[in-house]
Amino acid sequence: MVDWRQIADQALLYWQEFITWFLALPIYSQVFVIMAAVGVIILSVVIVYYTLKGVAYLVYYILKGVYLLLKGIFTGLYKLFEEIYYEVSGKPKPIKESSDKECYGQSEAPQQSYEEQEIIKPMQKEIQIVQPNAVFCSECGSQYTERMIEQLSENGTAYCVFCGKGYKSIKVEVEQY
Repeated sequence: MVDWRQIADQALLYWQEFITWFLALPIYSQVFVIMAAVGVIILSVVIVYYTLKGVAYLVYYILKGVYLLLKGIFTGLYKLFEEIYYEVSGKPKPIKESSDKECYGQSEAPQQSYEEQEIIKPMQKEIQIVQPNAVFCSECGSQYTERMIEQLSENGTAYCVFCGKGYKSIKVEVEQY
Protein backbone atom coordinates (compact mmCIF):
# COMPACT_ATOMS: atom_id res chain seq x y z
CA MET A 1 0.00 0.00 0.00
CA VAL A 2 1.20 3.48 -0.82
CA ASP A 3 2.09 5.69 2.11
CA TRP A 4 1.00 9.12 0.90
CA ARG A 5 2.06 10.82 4.12
CA GLN A 6 5.68 9.71 3.66
CA ILE A 7 5.64 10.88 0.01
CA ALA A 8 4.19 14.27 1.08
CA ASP A 9 6.82 14.65 3.84
CA GLN A 10 9.63 13.91 1.39
CA ALA A 11 8.23 16.39 -1.18
CA LEU A 12 7.93 19.00 1.58
CA LEU A 13 11.58 18.40 2.54
CA TYR A 14 12.71 19.01 -1.05
CA TRP A 15 10.51 22.12 -1.29
CA GLN A 16 12.07 23.55 1.90
CA GLU A 17 15.57 22.88 0.56
CA PHE A 18 14.68 24.71 -2.69
CA ILE A 19 13.22 27.71 -0.82
CA THR A 20 16.32 27.90 1.39
CA TRP A 21 18.57 27.83 -1.68
CA PHE A 22 16.40 30.37 -3.53
CA LEU A 23 16.31 32.88 -0.66
CA ALA A 24 20.08 32.61 -0.21
CA LEU A 25 20.60 33.91 -3.79
CA PRO A 26 21.09 37.63 -4.52
CA ILE A 27 18.00 39.47 -5.79
CA TYR A 28 19.11 39.64 -9.45
CA SER A 29 19.69 35.86 -9.43
CA GLN A 30 16.24 35.32 -7.96
CA VAL A 31 14.70 37.43 -10.75
CA PHE A 32 16.70 35.48 -13.34
CA VAL A 33 15.55 32.12 -11.88
CA ILE A 34 11.91 33.28 -11.95
CA MET A 35 12.24 34.50 -15.56
CA ALA A 36 13.90 31.22 -16.57
CA ALA A 37 11.12 29.21 -14.90
CA VAL A 38 8.44 31.27 -16.67
CA GLY A 39 10.29 30.87 -19.99
CA VAL A 40 10.52 27.10 -19.56
CA ILE A 41 6.81 26.90 -18.73
CA ILE A 42 5.87 29.00 -21.79
CA LEU A 43 8.17 26.98 -24.03
CA SER A 44 6.75 23.69 -22.77
CA VAL A 45 3.17 24.94 -23.36
CA VAL A 46 4.08 25.98 -26.93
CA ILE A 47 5.75 22.62 -27.60
CA VAL A 48 2.74 20.72 -26.27
CA TYR A 49 0.37 22.90 -28.35
CA TYR A 50 2.20 22.36 -31.62
CA THR A 51 2.68 18.66 -30.90
CA LEU A 52 -1.06 18.20 -30.32
CA LYS A 53 -1.83 20.33 -33.39
CA GLY A 54 0.51 18.20 -35.52
CA VAL A 55 -1.04 14.99 -34.23
CA ALA A 56 -4.53 16.37 -34.97
CA TYR A 57 -3.50 17.28 -38.54
CA LEU A 58 -1.92 13.87 -38.99
CA VAL A 59 -5.05 12.07 -37.81
CA TYR A 60 -7.27 14.33 -39.95
CA TYR A 61 -5.30 13.74 -43.15
CA ILE A 62 -4.98 10.00 -42.51
CA LEU A 63 -8.75 9.73 -42.04
CA LYS A 64 -9.38 11.92 -45.09
CA GLY A 65 -7.05 9.78 -47.19
CA VAL A 66 -8.68 6.56 -46.01
CA TYR A 67 -12.12 8.02 -46.75
CA LEU A 68 -11.14 9.08 -50.28
CA LEU A 69 -9.43 5.73 -50.89
CA LEU A 70 -12.50 3.78 -49.78
CA LYS A 71 -14.78 6.09 -51.75
CA GLY A 72 -12.70 5.52 -54.89
CA ILE A 73 -12.65 1.76 -54.38
CA PHE A 74 -16.40 1.51 -53.83
CA THR A 75 -17.18 3.86 -56.72
CA GLY A 76 -14.99 1.74 -58.98
CA LEU A 77 -16.65 -1.47 -57.78
CA TYR A 78 -20.09 0.07 -58.31
CA LYS A 79 -19.22 1.06 -61.88
CA LEU A 80 -17.69 -2.35 -62.54
CA PHE A 81 -20.78 -4.22 -61.33
CA GLU A 82 -23.03 -1.78 -63.20
CA GLU A 83 -21.18 -2.55 -66.44
CA ILE A 84 -21.34 -6.28 -65.73
CA TYR A 85 -25.08 -5.99 -65.05
CA TYR A 86 -25.78 -4.25 -68.36
CA GLU A 87 -23.59 -6.71 -70.26
CA VAL A 88 -25.21 -9.79 -68.69
CA SER A 89 -28.81 -8.55 -68.84
CA GLY A 90 -28.53 -7.20 -72.37
CA LYS A 91 -30.28 -3.98 -71.43
CA PRO A 92 -28.97 -0.79 -72.99
CA LYS A 93 -27.12 1.45 -70.59
CA PRO A 94 -29.05 4.72 -70.02
CA ILE A 95 -27.22 7.84 -71.15
CA LYS A 96 -26.95 10.49 -68.48
CA GLU A 97 -27.21 14.12 -69.58
CA SER A 98 -24.49 16.43 -68.36
CA SER A 99 -25.33 18.69 -65.46
CA ASP A 100 -24.09 21.77 -67.40
CA LYS A 101 -27.09 21.65 -69.69
CA GLU A 102 -29.43 21.46 -66.73
CA CYS A 103 -27.73 24.41 -65.06
CA TYR A 104 -27.94 26.65 -68.09
CA GLY A 105 -31.43 25.50 -69.03
CA GLN A 106 -30.36 24.65 -72.57
CA SER A 107 -32.15 21.92 -74.41
CA GLU A 108 -30.31 19.97 -77.06
CA ALA A 109 -31.89 19.94 -80.51
CA PRO A 110 -32.55 16.50 -81.95
CA GLN A 111 -29.72 15.21 -84.13
CA GLN A 112 -30.36 15.52 -87.86
CA SER A 113 -28.99 13.21 -90.47
CA TYR A 114 -26.11 14.31 -92.66
CA GLU A 115 -28.42 15.12 -95.57
CA GLU A 116 -30.74 17.24 -93.43
CA GLN A 117 -27.98 19.35 -91.91
CA GLU A 118 -27.75 22.84 -93.29
CA ILE A 119 -24.52 23.71 -95.02
CA ILE A 120 -22.89 26.64 -93.28
CA LYS A 121 -21.37 29.18 -95.61
CA PRO A 122 -18.50 31.35 -94.39
CA MET A 123 -19.17 35.06 -94.05
CA GLN A 124 -17.59 37.33 -96.61
CA LYS A 125 -15.81 40.37 -95.16
CA GLU A 126 -13.69 43.02 -96.69
CA ILE A 127 -10.15 43.07 -95.38
CA GLN A 128 -8.50 46.41 -94.89
CA ILE A 129 -4.93 46.44 -96.14
CA VAL A 130 -2.47 47.64 -93.55
CA GLN A 131 0.20 50.02 -94.72
CA PRO A 132 3.60 48.51 -93.94
CA ASN A 133 5.24 51.88 -93.30
CA ALA A 134 2.49 53.29 -91.05
CA VAL A 135 3.87 54.16 -87.62
CA PHE A 136 1.74 55.16 -84.65
CA CYS A 137 2.70 56.96 -81.45
CA SER A 138 2.47 54.75 -78.40
CA GLU A 139 1.62 57.72 -76.19
CA CYS A 140 -1.26 59.45 -78.01
CA GLY A 141 -2.03 56.87 -80.76
CA SER A 142 -1.80 59.28 -83.68
CA GLN A 143 -0.13 58.26 -86.94
CA TYR A 144 3.34 59.61 -87.68
CA THR A 145 3.50 62.15 -90.48
CA GLU A 146 5.72 61.68 -93.52
CA ARG A 147 8.18 64.23 -92.15
CA MET A 148 8.43 62.37 -88.83
CA ILE A 149 9.09 59.05 -90.61
CA GLU A 150 11.79 60.69 -92.77
CA GLN A 151 13.45 62.21 -89.71
CA LEU A 152 13.33 58.84 -87.92
CA SER A 153 14.98 57.06 -90.85
CA GLU A 154 17.64 59.79 -91.36
CA ASN A 155 18.64 60.74 -87.80
CA GLY A 156 17.36 57.73 -85.87
CA THR A 157 15.29 59.97 -83.57
CA ALA A 158 11.91 61.62 -84.00
CA TYR A 159 9.38 63.40 -81.83
CA CYS A 160 5.61 63.14 -82.09
CA VAL A 161 4.17 66.46 -83.27
CA PHE A 162 0.97 65.87 -81.29
CA CYS A 163 2.24 64.90 -77.83
CA GLY A 164 6.04 65.43 -78.01
CA LYS A 165 7.11 61.89 -77.06
CA GLY A 166 10.53 61.05 -78.46
CA TYR A 167 11.53 57.82 -80.20
CA LYS A 168 14.95 56.48 -81.03
CA SER A 169 15.54 53.73 -83.59
CA ILE A 170 18.55 51.45 -83.76
CA LYS A 171 19.73 49.89 -87.01
CA VAL A 172 19.92 46.11 -86.92
CA GLU A 173 21.52 44.05 -89.67
CA VAL A 174 19.87 40.74 -90.45
CA GLU A 175 21.77 37.96 -92.15
CA GLN A 176 20.10 36.23 -95.06
CA TYR A 177 20.29 32.48 -95.34
